[in-house]
Amino acid sequence: MRRTFLALSRRQVLVLAVLFVGDVAVLAAGFLIVRQPAPIEPPVPVISAASCQALAAEKLAALNLAGVARLDPDGAVRLELSGRDLSGDTLPRAVEATWEALAAAAALAEAECGPYYSVRVDVPDWGGPPGAHLLVEVNWIDLRAWGERELDDGELAVRSNMTTYTRPEFAQP
Repeated sequence: MRRTFLALSRRQVLVLAVLFVGDVAVLAAGFLIVRQPAPIEPPVPVISAASCQALAAEKLAALNLAGVARLDPDGAVRLELSGRDLSGDTLPRAVEATWEALAAAAALAEAECGPYYSVRVDVPDWGGPPGAHLLVEVNWIDLRAWGERELDDGELAVRSNMTTYTRPEFAQP
């Protein structure tokens, strides 16, 4: 081997020396990078289901809608409106109240709540027979897209499931 090294020209020895120093520098830099501790990211705050329900109720109240928010057993968020505003006046149209409630539900995604299976809005329809209700169900992904203006109102309406049903009204003593 010594004989091979002596057979190299001065220029070849210089190139090998530069390559050796470069290799050592790259290895040292890699070692220093690997030895540095990984940056610690702050933990993402976990928002509880109760906090998300309270937030949904706050958003409904901010839109002057009286109602409650809860989680259904299948993982859907249900916004159950009373059909009245916060002052107790009857809401004129169930459909308009539904759209406002969906806007409140879209704010849940911005607050890092969810993901949920879907969002259901249940509101009394005063224009129908006694006990009539409008139930609208929207997929969570579609609601988020609508909230981020990726879907317009018409596209969300087509993708939603609207049902009317009658809930028996109980006599008040």
